[in-house]
Amino acid sequence: MSDSRIRQFKHKGKDDAELRRRRAEEMVELRKSKRSEAVAKRRQVPELDENGDMGAPPPHSPQSSDPHTHHVLEGVSTSITSSDYNTQLSAVVSIRRLLSTNNHSSTYDEVLKHGYLPVLVQLLERSDQPMLQYEAAWCLTNIASGTSEQALAIVNNGAIGPLVSLISSAPHLSTQSLWTLGNIAGDSTHLRDFVIRSNILPPLMDCVVASPPISIRHLRLVSWVMSNLCRYNQPSPPLEAVLQLLPLMKILISHDDVEVCKDVCWSLSFLSDGGGSVDHVTAVIDSGIVAHLVTMLGKHQSSILVPALRAVGNLATGSAAQTQLVINHGALMYFPTLLVSTEERVKKEASWALSNVTAGTPEQIEAVADAQLLPLLIDVFSTSEFVTKREAAWAIANFAIAGLPQQLAYFVKCRGLPLLCDLLIFRDNQVIKVALNAILAILRGANGHFQELAMAFEEGGACHMLEQLETHENPAIAEMASAMISEFFCGDSDEVMNVGPVAGAAQYEFGVSGDAAISFPPV
Repeated sequence: MSDSRIRQFKHKGKDDAELRRRRAEEMVELRKSKRSEAVAKRRQVPELDENGDMGAPPPHSPQSSDPHTHHVLEGVSTSITSSDYNTQLSAVVSIRRLLSTNNHSSTYDEVLKHGYLPVLVQLLERSDQPMLQYEAAWCLTNIASGTSEQALAIVNNGAIGPLVSLISSAPHLSTQSLWTLGNIAGDSTHLRDFVIRSNILPPLMDCVVASPPISIRHLRLVSWVMSNLCRYNQPSPPLEAVLQLLPLMKILISHDDVEVCKDVCWSLSFLSDGGGSVDHVTAVIDSGIVAHLVTMLGKHQSSILVPALRAVGNLATGSAAQTQLVINHGALMYFPTLLVSTEERVKKEASWALSNVTAGTPEQIEAVADAQLLPLLIDVFSTSEFVTKREAAWAIANFAIAGLPQQLAYFVKCRGLPLLCDLLIFRDNQVIKVALNAILAILRGANGHFQELAMAFEEGGACHMLEQLETHENPAIAEMASAMISEFFCGDSDEVMNVGPVAGAAQYEFGVSGDAAISFPPV
């Protein structure tokens, strides 16, 4: 298909700015609602939960320092620099326990104010005393889980180099340093890139390919750190780093551990986000990992499905070739299960991903039809919560906007017309606009001769709804509603539609300019 032909259909009815706005809004909502799944920072508390999970950080409290904090920190003022090993270790353990149990940002500030941060960083290089290194790194892990200023203070005190060196040390030191580095990299693009420039990638690679393999807990930290190195796209991480990380992801995405797979999928969702660099999306595709990513849609855990769907949907927002790549790898065969998931967030992400496929070429819309996904999308709209309804609405309306006449016939057969009428009173202006475009596409697709369709829209209340929209607060909606009433719903129906339907045995046929006659079922 020629580029000019593709441009007639890809994202028809939505300009690039609108697509980018929707992606940005969705990503903001995603980062808020899925914080526990794609968490950027993690505190370390003394004990893991019964599943061995490190969990997400509790919210930081703005409370001021309490007497206990002051007492502990004053009590170690001399012992933390003692030349006696046991005395110094006891002091560092006291600070670590305080930071692990009193998780207030103000507590972290008190540690910094007392001047203990440079001492803790220096202790990272005490290779003769691994326990001092470990306890110091643990302290830094929790401080790094605090504010951006606190994470930056760790960097400014020169901790990154020693922490990167510790990745290649004994497992307990390696995991602790990874934890701290992950918190720092997850704070901002500036600190992410600083960690990358500090040569973290070679020891990460060694962890992934280690023989014998590292522990699952260790590998989970590696995959989580990798996801934070891919996080954010304004700007995206350095392309050279991404090219080194993708082969590691290709190894880890097939791992049996859910947490590891989840973090790899988040990494791919960050890299494939259309708000970032085209080169990064190309790198993801060229790595050959998309085929493995698509198979993640067959998993049962929502913690994997959500980021996997996000990554697949991101790829589908790109060129027609990218969308076709997703289809060619068999993504659509998983959607009948995804769209009936008991997890609302899975249905939402699946509907969003499909909205980018139905905005594609006629061949891609036909693939959605062949997979019998349109009736399922209509069911999702009818039975789901508002945010999920919105995504299903986009997918359904895009199908009608970009569909060819025979695909519009299928749309009518699936009883899509009443749904389009319902969308005219939806609580989202962008959905109303796309519904108006869909109705316009259907009526004009019949070349002005589809009287039965116009009657069906009127019976569904569309004419009354359009009259109400004429006074809508959004000028674009009001103008479009008025124009559609003038074009399709004024005067005698015989005059407006010009000709009536030719009755067939079980359907009506209507002439369509530029195409053979198409058949619609009675409406």
